[in-house]
Amino acid sequence: MAEVRRNISERAAARQRVWRDDNSFATTLLILFIDKYGTEAMTWDPMTIQSEVEQDFAVKLSRPIFDRLMAGISVLSTDAFFKSLPDFINLSNVLCGDTFDPTVFDPADAGECAWAMTEALMLSPPDDDDEEPFAPEIVDYLAEVIKSEGILTPPDILRLGLKDDAAKLMESVRYDYSDDPEMFNAIFDMEKSKTDDINLMVKERLSALVKQIESLPLDNGDSSEAVRKLLASLPK
Repeated sequence: MAEVRRNISERAAARQRVWRDDNSFATTLLILFIDKYGTEAMTWDPMTIQSEVEQDFAVKLSRPIFDRLMAGISVLSTDAFFKSLPDFINLSNVLCGDTFDPTVFDPADAGECAWAMTEALMLSPPDDDDEEPFAPEIVDYLAEVIKSEGILTPPDILRLGLKDDAAKLMESVRYDYSDDPEMFNAIFDMEKSKTDDINLMVKERLSALVKQIESLPLDNGDSSEAVRKLLASLPK
């Protein structure tokens, strides 16, 4: 009996650590939330969600954690991330660790977009026959972001949103420096470093996310199976 109580106590402590850790990803928080309350709880008022979580898990949610949970709920329960540019930008920032402040415009950079798209595609993968999951204004925004950051070869995940725009940008720069191959090579090497850094960041975050999920003490599911399903949702 004592061992049963100890196991229950350890599981409760493990759950508390997830809610208290500002490094917990939106996907991790969402899995723990749904495991406790079911998907119907995603329709609750935000203040009800905060109150229930804090009471049932005996924690005080920090602003980043609460905002990240709500961002995950938005991605899973609506198409706002894929169809609304303001929501895409706000959710990208929050999924990468910022808090939500509707009074301040904070453009999401290429790295933030890349990670947010990774989590969103795991949580809410588009239908296989949906060749253009993102609204045109989001595609235009992504193209402008990579252009402004001097990126010619977009990071892997961003190519899903850009499609032909990336090839056009590369061809444009190649044409501009057609008479100066040395300058073109220098620009290409510099931008490739930026792309490699973003790809590495996404890979490291994905690895950290997998470890978080695998360690979750779930009551109504298997954490390893959750990881498998989420990773299967990512574009190959």
